[in-house]
Amino acid sequence: MVELSTIARIVVGLLLLWAAAAKLRRREDLPDWLTAYGLPARVARPAAWAVTAAEAVVGVLLLGGLALPASAYAAVALGVAFVAALAQARLRGVERLRCGCFGASEGRTTHLLLRAAGFTALAVLAAFGGGLEVSASADTVMLVALTVLTVAVVLLGLLVLALYRQVGVLTLRLGPRVPFELAEEGPEVGARAPALDGLRGRRAEVVFFFSATCRLCRALGPGVAALARQGLAVRVVEEEQDEDAFKRWNVPGTPFVVHLIDGVVAAKGTVNTLEELETLLEAGRARIHAAA
Repeated sequence: MVELSTIARIVVGLLLLWAAAAKLRRREDLPDWLTAYGLPARVARPAAWAVTAAEAVVGVLLLGGLALPASAYAAVALGVAFVAALAQARLRGVERLRCGCFGASEGRTTHLLLRAAGFTALAVLAAFGGGLEVSASADTVMLVALTVLTVAVVLLGLLVLALYRQVGVLTLRLGPRVPFELAEEGPEVGARAPALDGLRGRRAEVVFFFSATCRLCRALGPGVAALARQGLAVRVVEEEQDEDAFKRWNVPGTPFVVHLIDGVVAAKGTVNTLEELETLLEAGRARIHAAA
């Protein structure tokens, strides 16, 4: 006989430790991600460390069965806080976010909200599910295991079939999509950014040089707006309104993007797609981390 609350407690503890480890691995990016939830920039860093520490401590306590039921109640409180933060972001119109829980990839806010709600329900079971027990014979356990394996095999088969049918699309997606970066174009990588109104000179910022007559600029517009909603500091410079900025920044044409971190040029280049833009941002983060 095993109590459901014990199983739930162990699972919740493992999830919290996994989430804390993922946040530690991306600790330099967390403050920028948290601003997308509406947190002021000045409190984003301490908030990131507080959440990471809380997940790690509560996870250890739950796995060790320590400080019960207080540690289980703390897990419920964390779950409620996650649900509230995601719900608020969704109500503000933020469609995609990086939660930092299980890696750096972003997800739809609605999906993240459902995931947080599931975690909270599991934490509630760990906190208040005492007395609920499960028992099963060896034959029952074997039947359940075979059923799960059968479902898994069917799902994998469907996934392979879908990938086979989309092989042409996958080939295009996996092809090289990199921004066109030349040393003689744009500001020098590793140097301080030229003067430009609206730049704050700290943490991650992106300057987009657009033109009203540029078709690709118009296509990238929604993606740029989404980045701004996710908390990234975005500065758009229109060629028709600020030609001097184009000269100071040595911009060859549009769309041209410059990624700044703490006022230093981390990456630059001409981009034609959102995939190229994401590659440029990742390249900038990697350069700064390598230099540090």
